[in-house]
Amino acid sequence: MKISVENAQRIVSEISSVLGEDVNLMDRSAVIMASTDPNRIGNHHLGAERVITEQLDRLIIEPHDRLPGVRPGLNLPIWVEGEITGVLGITGDPATFTTPAHVLQKMTEILLRETHVRERAERHGRSYSRFLEAWLTDTREPTPEIVTEGNDFNIDVRAAYVVATARVTSAGSPTKPAASSSFQAEVDRMSELVLEEARARGAITALLASRIVILIPHAVLDKNPMGSRDSSAYSQSSEQLAMIVSWLDHLARRVRAESTLRLAVGLSGIGLRGPQATDQAEKALSHALHSPTDIHRYDGLTIELLLSATPARERQAFVLRVFEGLPAEHRDELIRSLRAYFDADGSLSRAADILFIHKNTLTGRLNRIADSTGLDPRRIADAAILWLALQLTP
Repeated sequence: MKISVENAQRIVSEISSVLGEDVNLMDRSAVIMASTDPNRIGNHHLGAERVITEQLDRLIIEPHDRLPGVRPGLNLPIWVEGEITGVLGITGDPATFTTPAHVLQKMTEILLRETHVRERAERHGRSYSRFLEAWLTDTREPTPEIVTEGNDFNIDVRAAYVVATARVTSAGSPTKPAASSSFQAEVDRMSELVLEEARARGAITALLASRIVILIPHAVLDKNPMGSRDSSAYSQSSEQLAMIVSWLDHLARRVRAESTLRLAVGLSGIGLRGPQATDQAEKALSHALHSPTDIHRYDGLTIELLLSATPARERQAFVLRVFEGLPAEHRDELIRSLRAYFDADGSLSRAADILFIHKNTLTGRLNRIADSTGLDPRRIADAAILWLALQLTP
């Protein structure tokens, strides 16, 4: 059994806190891998070597024993799965130890087993995440290696899925979340809630680069020889998609009700393999993050598809050109007001309510936008350009 040096050091610290003595933990090669004395880490321990090679149940080193690099104390074998996996060394007089040797031995073995199980789960989780990331970002036909690796995780990479990608973010400013530890803890708590709900429905889930990814297996729609979809199968699939949307909407409302956050979700179409469905979901999520509506379906996107296909450099250049005239000290306020105005479909009253300001104040801000950019949001042609710039604003 192998464990990390960090976890070995944690075990040593726990044993030492119980005994109040210096403690070493040696691996099966009799090398000190963790110790309360940092200077001893990496040294070979002759006492541990004897315990391992001679299969001793304990070895007491007396003060008169002259073993180079070994201090007086008690050395106990650590048995895991029928073999010695290491040696626990405790400096001092065993007669003064308040905890019996066999209790110390069992305590260490339990800690080792628990640590090993936890590390194995963490390694599995990292491998699982790496596999999903590699598979879902590769739109090519799956290779035999990907198919085999998917089978190892009970994932059929050749099957069709409905994919939802989501982010738990600030309800106020999705692109500029708070950086406090309490904010992140709340994000983590809500993200785990969403993942647990999805797993309970039998979905494949992962948290990849702050994005929640949910894959719901879906039967490929039947097609007749002419290539048109079977109407009954299509109707059934549409109903399933509607149920998924309803469930996601319930989750989004729950996140809003139980926190100061929101759940922005992008949902793919139906009958697609994982990578293609994920690409659709990502495009829908990109729009959801800048929309007051939490759930966005790919098949509901229109101009957003064109925007997502525009290279980042061109998007940035367009936004800069449109908004460069805005005074820097009021830029965020003016853009927020402009967004509220468009979200309210041009209604001054509704937009003012959204912003918690007076209509006259909002009118003043719109006038300032018009004066600074040369584009008046109340004119249709200018509004189209301003709205487009907002959609491209990160």
